[in-house]
Parts: sequence; C-alpha cells; structure tokens
Amino acid sequence: MQITPAPVVVAVDDAGTSDDAVDWAAAEAAARRCPLRLVHCSFPALPLDPCGAPHPAGAGAELLAEAVDRVRHVAPDLPASALLLTAPIAPALIAEAERARLLVLGGRGRRHLLRRLVGSLPVRVAARAACPVVVIRARTGGDEPPSPPRVVVGVDGGPSSAAAVGFAFRAARQRGVPLTALHAWTPDPPPDLDAAPTPPEVAEALARRALARAVDPWRDEFPDVAVRTELVRARPGSALVAGSRGAALLVVGGRARGPVRAGLLGPVGRAALHRGGVPLAIVRHSGVLSPRAV
Repeated sequence: MQITPAPVVVAVDDAGTSDDAVDWAAAEAAARRCPLRLVHCSFPALPLDPCGAPHPAGAGAELLAEAVDRVRHVAPDLPASALLLTAPIAPALIAEAERARLLVLGGRGRRHLLRRLVGSLPVRVAARAACPVVVIRARTGGDEPPSPPRVVVGVDGGPSSAAAVGFAFRAARQRGVPLTALHAWTPDPPPDLDAAPTPPEVAEALARRALARAVDPWRDEFPDVAVRTELVRARPGSALVAGSRGAALLVVGGRARGPVRAGLLGPVGRAALHRGGVPLAIVRHSGVLSPRAV
C-alpha cells in the first residue's frame, strides 16, 4: 500500500495577507514532492466583515477556490486539497499541524492588522505546533540593495538550535544556496557586584566554540551546502534581523514549553517575527536531535 506523504499546510485568510503564503507554500510543496493542503477557518466570532456580521461560509469557499487557482499557476501538477473549517483558527491550525510536514501562515508589513495577527496567531500557533511554522510577509517592493541568495539560521548555542540548524541545512540544499549560521554574543555580566565580569575575549571564544559545536556535526551530512559562520557582537534579535536582510529564508529555533509558557515565543523569535522582512521558519525543539536522527 502506498503511503501518502505528510502535506504542507497553508492557512488562507480573508485579510489579503495569504496570497504570497499560498505561492510560497505551493512552491515548497512541489520542491518537497508532497501534497499541499489549503485551510480556511470561518468561525462566528472570527473573522467579521466590515459591518460586524459573521463571515459567511460561502465566502470562505470562494477564498479557497481562488487560492487553489493560484496554486495551479505556481505548480500545475501539484496535488492540492482545500478544507473549510468552522472552528477557531488557532486551535484548528494547531490540529492540522499534527499531520503536516510544514505549516505556512501569511503576514503583511507593519500595519496595525499585522501587529494584531502576528502578535497573536503566529505566536500561539508556532509555540504549540507539532511541525515547523513558516510566516511569509507580503512583498513590499522596497529599495533595499540586492543581497546574495542564502538561508540564514540563528544559533543560540543551546539544544534548541539543533532542529533549527538541521532544518536550515535542508532548506539551503533544497534551494541550492549557501547557508549562513549566525551567532550573536555579548560580554557576560558579573554574577554579582563583587565578581569580575568575563573578559570579552573569553566570551567571544566561548561563543565561537558554541557556534562551531552547533554547525560542524551537520557539515558531513550536507557536504554540498556551502556554509558561512558569522559571530556578531550584538543583541541576538537585532543581529538576526540585520543579518537576514535579503535572505531566501530565516530560521530560528523554539524550545518546547510547559503549559504556562506554551503560548509564548522567546525574544529572538519575536524580534524576527515583528521586525524581519523575509520568510521566517520557527522550528521548535522537542527532544535531542542529531544529524542522523532527522
């Protein structure tokens, strides 16, 4: 019996923020050779039309039909299915993630609507989803200078980096572009007022060692991926936002959390989500991973 591979799932919304997400998800599913599943949630309390009335289910079906038509233009032979759910969007997407290879959400610049959505929906979904979550911002057509194509991954030196680094290596190989592994560091403050702070050169050496320890095990598994490591003396969130400008994809890790903090992302993930301008993959850590285990 042939086993159907897990799909890439993309959320289709009615706020005009999901067109680029649908395009990206279709191309990604085609590259991974897996099906695409388009999901729209229509719930009595969310969303509302401009008059305050519940969003009609018929409009949701039309949105899905339009999204499927977009998929046909991006990847005509891609197996795609559409699902209209009458359920709150965050729990529905988290449930879909249980059976997905990747979950893709849309986003739009820094407008008020995006701050409301990105500040809640992607954060809640990414912190609980069983698969990686990718947030795609609408293209703005800015005047930033061209940047070499690459995948950028943030390395924090802890176990949460393992899944993110592995995901980034695979994404770079899939796209045929180099990988930049970026680790930001700052001198450690003294543990108390009477102690001497860690010398900057010692802190930098420790940071360099942590970066190598996170990246080197994956090099043998992906010998065809060109890797550049960057050690930046800066706050991690700001360093990642600046270092990922023009990248094809930015990858950050996220620790699996207990029930109290399960709806939260760390400051680095929030900075990349709110201030980054490229597709962002949030990859949760859910156990000890190694290059041979994924």
